Amino acid sequence: MRRFLRENDLSLVMFGIFAVCLVGQALAGYRVYNAEQAENGQAIVDGLAYLRTGHFIEAVFENWESEFLQMGMYVLLTVYLFQTGSPVSKGLYEPEEVDADSRGHADVP
Repeated sequence: MRRFLRENDLSLVMFGIFAVCLVGQALAGYRVYNAEQAENGQAIVDGLAYLRTGHFIEAVFENWESEFLQMGMYVLLTVYLFQTGSPVSKGLYEPEEVDADSRGHADVP
């Protein structure tokens, strides 16, 4: 299990951040949507019904347009986290040339 986490920590963290943000967006949007519905004298909806409304779908697609934030997080996280088989991740278990200090000693975590 520990090896799996080490080899996939970049993906796990990014998917975790995505899930937390999507749930937060759904909860906030649900409150706003129902407040608007009540204000206009229309019926309020439950949480699952809200996920099928155009309000939620539009909000999700608008947030996907914020690619700069997503890419920035990806770049920053790849400095510290690894993904097996990823061309942007260094090897997990063997030292790389870039890890050597000026005296030629490898600095392996």
